[in-house]
Amino acid sequence: MKKNQRTGRLIGLLLLLIVVLGIPSVNLRGLSTSMAASPEFLNEVFQKSVQMRFAVLLDIITSALWLVVAVILFPVIRHYRKGLALGFFGIWVAYLAVILFSNISHLSLLSLSHEFVKTEATNLDFFNTLGLLKIEDYFWAHFIAIMLYASAAWIFYYFLFRTQLVPRFLSAWGLVAISLAFLACWLNIFDISVSFYFFLQNGLHMIVLLLWLLMKGFNTPKTTGRLA
Repeated sequence: MKKNQRTGRLIGLLLLLIVVLGIPSVNLRGLSTSMAASPEFLNEVFQKSVQMRFAVLLDIITSALWLVVAVILFPVIRHYRKGLALGFFGIWVAYLAVILFSNISHLSLLSLSHEFVKTEATNLDFFNTLGLLKIEDYFWAHFIAIMLYASAAWIFYYFLFRTQLVPRFLSAWGLVAISLAFLACWLNIFDISVSFYFFLQNGLHMIVLLLWLLMKGFNTPKTTGRLA
């Protein structure tokens, strides 16, 4: 019982750190495809390069924390179903790899902006097109990362729903919230605009879940045998 509580509270603490570090990471990023509409957008990127580097650092740290969560939960999930645990851990490894790629794209954009300013380039169309492609690289990788995140989170909420380590309304809410985020990513891939609320509701659930875990930890599991 106490071990379950400690594990749950540790997961809650890690989720809190992910939220605390993730919010400034998003706010400092400062990237959008609309930036490229300005002929001087690479100058803007150059001027924001320090804050953007901080965003990259925070993003990598928060993504690595997700892998720490996966390592802690791996033996817990494996106790009920080894394949589920392996899938859960493997998806988080792939997620971190995609996040690293997306941030490499962002860093290469910063390098491009530095070259643009240093050489006082006159061929604006060439540099702007190249810069836009770097931004697109980042955002497409970002959407793939969210889909991987959603897949791993769905496994986690399914596991919680079956074992009842948290109240079932929390895990059921998580399954619905993360499914909406996953759907929103696919719609974006097919160039269908969706409301930001598709993603926002998942953030709200995350906050409620981490607060529950910090206060209560994991319950005693209702399922003792192997999951179907």
